[in-house]
Amino acid sequence: MNKIILVLIFCCVSFNMNATSISKESILKVAEHVFDWQQQHPTGVDLWDWEYGAYYSGLADLYKADTKIKYLKAMTDMGNQYNWSVRPRPYDANVLAISHMYLDLYSLIGDPRIIDKTVYCLDASFHRTPREPDVTFSGNRYWWSWWSWCDALFMAPPAFAKYAKITGEQKYLDKMDELWTITHNYLYDKNEHLYFRDDRYFQQKTPGGKKVFWSRGNGWVMGGLVKVLEVMPKDYNRRPFYEDLFKEMAAKIKQLQLKEGYWPGSLLDNSHYGGIESSGTAFYCYALAYGINSGLLDRAEYEVSVMKAWTILVENIDESGRLGYVQQVGDAPDRVTADDSEAYGSGAFLMAASEVYKLVSNK
Repeated sequence: MNKIILVLIFCCVSFNMNATSISKESILKVAEHVFDWQQQHPTGVDLWDWEYGAYYSGLADLYKADTKIKYLKAMTDMGNQYNWSVRPRPYDANVLAISHMYLDLYSLIGDPRIIDKTVYCLDASFHRTPREPDVTFSGNRYWWSWWSWCDALFMAPPAFAKYAKITGEQKYLDKMDELWTITHNYLYDKNEHLYFRDDRYFQQKTPGGKKVFWSRGNGWVMGGLVKVLEVMPKDYNRRPFYEDLFKEMAAKIKQLQLKEGYWPGSLLDNSHYGGIESSGTAFYCYALAYGINSGLLDRAEYEVSVMKAWTILVENIDESGRLGYVQQVGDAPDRVTADDSEAYGSGAFLMAASEVYKLVSNK
């Protein structure tokens, strides 16, 4: 009963499933509810780790839509607690996830200490010992030193792109593009228009004989595309590649959405750990809403998909504010329950809220 009440209060969704059926106020209210719960329920990992990097990235997006002091305080408290640092592993894409928030705050505040460690990490990419890129994952003890797993395309590229915008130095965008392209050429399935999580899945099949494409993995990629595209100059020579990739993946993702509004953990085989998986669904809601808001996707074609995804996500928030059905840390489809939550799931939801808010505002 409490969950039904939450949906009615926060969503107010009518049968026709369009943006006119959801109020801006309800979006911000449910986002605040999720934020409050996550702040009160730390997961135990360090706040500069990628799990929280995705959370704070989403919080920075929410703050652009709703400038509550407590959101800003949560971000600045975290930064001050960790001295605005990143983990000292400069080639590992995961360490740059927290830098999304640092760079967004720097753009607001302008204090150089907020990004000085991030800049050191970004610059390390220009000074590494020259050698052939190696994006193999299986059997590679240094798998983390290149973007060898598709999640990396969310973690690191936005940091390069955001800093390029801040400084006006195209070399950071060019480096991001160079590294993304290497990973794309290795992990992207041109027939399915989806990314393999890493090379261990090239030949794997689901119990139903389908290719294994992980929902959250492709959600990471689409989230990374959004964050890169929103700061990439319109006249950047490689922008058409990213726009075309985004539209190609969006069309595939829309096709794979189930009638209930969610995406399962295994995108091509709902019998393989079927049922809702909230983190992937939140990333797709975020990406498709951004696509409409930016003009890359047709509103008439994609709006219903966004609203159905938003509705099912809100249904999976309990009365305390916990977003459930979030697959735990992993690298492949797995079972989830209503009790499963993670900081990155909350972060993906806040990203979705920020873009659905814009969508409703522009109805």
